[in-house]
Amino acid sequence: MTNYRFFLLTVFLMLGCIYTSFGQSQSIEAIKHIVAKIDTDGTLTVKEFDNEKIYNQTFDGGGRIVIGYNQNELKKVKEEIGTSFGRVTTIIYLNNGTPVKIIEREENFKWKEDDSGWDYSELHQVFQADYFIFNWEMDEMKIIKTGQPNLSDRTCAVYEHAPLIERALELMKK
Repeated sequence: MTNYRFFLLTVFLMLGCIYTSFGQSQSIEAIKHIVAKIDTDGTLTVKEFDNEKIYNQTFDGGGRIVIGYNQNELKKVKEEIGTSFGRVTTIIYLNNGTPVKIIEREENFKWKEDDSGWDYSELHQVFQADYFIFNWEMDEMKIIKTGQPNLSDRTCAVYEHAPLIERALELMKK
């Protein structure tokens, strides 16, 4: 009888894992579809702002915030910050006012072979984290990482992006 219960428990756990994985993959596809629609929406109003003026701070390589919205609904926020070693980028996609995908990316300049410094002529992507957000309030998500960040700490909880979203909502009014 104990073996029978163990067998049933194992089967239910396996089915639960399969169902959860299948549900997440369907949700990821739905999120990808939303993101594609936002990226190809020619009706979005797009505004660009200088980060140094927004933050009242100087960055080594400058920076910008680009927002895309329809009427009063924010759809996309892209923040790029230039650093001495490259660039860090955050992109947030929103659906009905709620973030559904966040991309964090680090790009680095190549170090010169003669060790004299950075080669500023070309950026190379070294890291990207794609956050597929199933429930913003409950912090439920799937993170897909590519590469390793070299000089930045680019992964954080999704709620840490709330100030950037709030700033973008303020910028929409300008």
